[in-house]
Amino acid sequence: MKKNYSQAILLISILSLTIAFLWIYLSVHFALKKVEKPTLTQEEIKVLNPDLDEKVFEELAKRYH
Repeated sequence: MKKNYSQAILLISILSLTIAFLWIYLSVHFALKKVEKPTLTQEEIKVLNPDLDEKVFEELAKRYH
C-alpha cells in the first residue's frame, strides 16, 4: 500500500499556516483592544516654566569652545 505523503504534508502545512495567522491576528487584536489609561501625579500635571535660563547655555558654550 503506497501512501501519498505530499497530500499529508500539504494538509499539515495549510493547517499550520491557518493556526499561525489566527494566532497572530488574535494577538494583535487583543493588544490593540487593551487600552490602559495613564495615571498622572500632581507633579506631572503642573505647568512648566517656559522661560529658559540663558546662563546654563553660556556655561555649556564655554565648556565646548
